[in-house]
Amino acid sequence: MSHPPAAVRSPQVRFPRTRRPMRLAALCLGALLGTAPPAARAGEAAVSLTLITEENPPLNYTDPATGRLTGIMGDLLPSLMTAAGIAYQVQVMPWRRGYHTVQEVPGTCLFAANETPERQTQFQWVAPIAQGGAALFARADWLHYDRAHPDGTHTLASLDEVKTLAAEARARGTPLSILVPVGTMLATTLRDQGLDITEVSLANQMPMLAAGRADLAAAGAISGRWLARQAGVAIEPVLTFSVAPVGIACNLGTDPTLVARLRTALEGLRRDGTLDRVIRNYQ
Repeated sequence: MSHPPAAVRSPQVRFPRTRRPMRLAALCLGALLGTAPPAARAGEAAVSLTLITEENPPLNYTDPATGRLTGIMGDLLPSLMTAAGIAYQVQVMPWRRGYHTVQEVPGTCLFAANETPERQTQFQWVAPIAQGGAALFARADWLHYDRAHPDGTHTLASLDEVKTLAAEARARGTPLSILVPVGTMLATTLRDQGLDITEVSLANQMPMLAAGRADLAAAGAISGRWLARQAGVAIEPVLTFSVAPVGIACNLGTDPTLVARLRTALEGLRRDGTLDRVIRNYQ
């Protein structure tokens, strides 16, 4: 007796247990994020990937009004996975947990991640999707900034210059303060440079900077500008200290044919203009 092919479940978005109020939204997100690929609907065995992400607007974040994963990656993902013919589920978790999960577990991918030189051999990459990196932002009237650049230039040269400013500020008894989104790799990077940082929520970072409660804010080169616009505050980038393509990082043990299909699908979305249209929505 023959049996009909098993139905492929819609992609699911799962949140960690600590976010219980979002569980209902998480159950609804699966139907919104994408549909089963044509091959699976025709009855072929479904292949699947677990895609892990974080709350990192505007690249990927949960719309508070709809509970839907949105942003550049959230909007691009259904088209990308359908074009690649890959069934998938999405899990949302803190960055460090997601990063270590994808390092350890085959069949998982992390989005969106900066493809830095040290990470290039640690993952299989589907990139570039956008140009990213990290930057320091300040108010236009930042005191230390004005002293460092009395001619009115609008950039700092390097993190070494920031460390010099920090040492001078400490000697004056007014320590240089830098706000960093809580739980991000930026915190580790700046601490390793010997800089004093304060970890705060994404929602509070740019308003606190604009209110004069810190000298600088460290954020993603893409996300910092977007967060400032959303908060309606006037800040400007004073140093981009890391530039890297943004993409999807897959575990080294993930089936390379799936990664190749994702790369081919991404190039198709780049050629037909889909990628540019999605990015423009968040600029």
